[in-house]
Amino acid sequence: MMAAMIKKMYGTTCDVIFVFANTSREEESTLIFLDKVDKYFKLGVVWVEAVVHHGKRKACTHKVVSFETAARDGSVFEEVIKKYGIPNVEFKHCTRELKKNPINSYAKDSGFGEYGVDYETAIGYRADEQKRIKQKKIFKEKHLYILNDAGIKKPDVAYYWSKMPFDLEIPDYDGNCKLCYKKSKRKLLTQIVENPERAVWIKQMEKKYEQVKPLKKSNDPTPVRFFRDNDSIDDLIEESQLPFVKAVDRSKDTNGYNAAAEFQADMDYEDADCGNSCEPF
Repeated sequence: MMAAMIKKMYGTTCDVIFVFANTSREEESTLIFLDKVDKYFKLGVVWVEAVVHHGKRKACTHKVVSFETAARDGSVFEEVIKKYGIPNVEFKHCTRELKKNPINSYAKDSGFGEYGVDYETAIGYRADEQKRIKQKKIFKEKHLYILNDAGIKKPDVAYYWSKMPFDLEIPDYDGNCKLCYKKSKRKLLTQIVENPERAVWIKQMEKKYEQVKPLKKSNDPTPVRFFRDNDSIDDLIEESQLPFVKAVDRSKDTNGYNAAAEFQADMDYEDADCGNSCEPF
């Protein structure tokens, strides 16, 4: 929605690029939706993936891929884990290395210059996501919050897509990245019940890389896990087999709802900055 607004508002007066950073752990529905959006709005989306520089003090750069060639097997994400370890709420390097740095690398190589200096970056935060909007970034990193400025809220987005010939078709408790650790426990347990195969890759990563740590923590034998309270995927699988109230999809709700009335701290807490989606900036 924001991309369509940007093209209409600035497409003839500014140089605009639309970039998607594929982590290789996105839902296939996300990739299909992006491809449809690109073609429907004629955006010219550039697909990039992270290039990890092992053994060097160098951030991830990028390579250009496409809908057809984008990785779907978790391999790009695993390369980041090999170097930086398993990400979690204490160390969110996956967003930095899989999204922000590759996008900035592409922008620099394309002649746009340095992030936060030479060009503006549009962030898709809505008017009902004030906790995620950082005013200092408007000035220091040249951020634009177009949906917020237009007063667009979640029900407005749902209404917009209800009038379109296609939609994302992913429940909002799923999100785009499979079993993202930023999600609440209720959402994670619901995903495990409905799509147990998603846990296989997580289990493999925990087994292979639980001891990949910064030097200052290299002597700490505690295994590194993805999830809050250092829960392993096996812990969550076990908990998902107990009775609990599953998450409900409200992605198409155009009337809004009172989530606070249903909130339970142990099940519904998630990061205020990234609980529903994963904007890299």
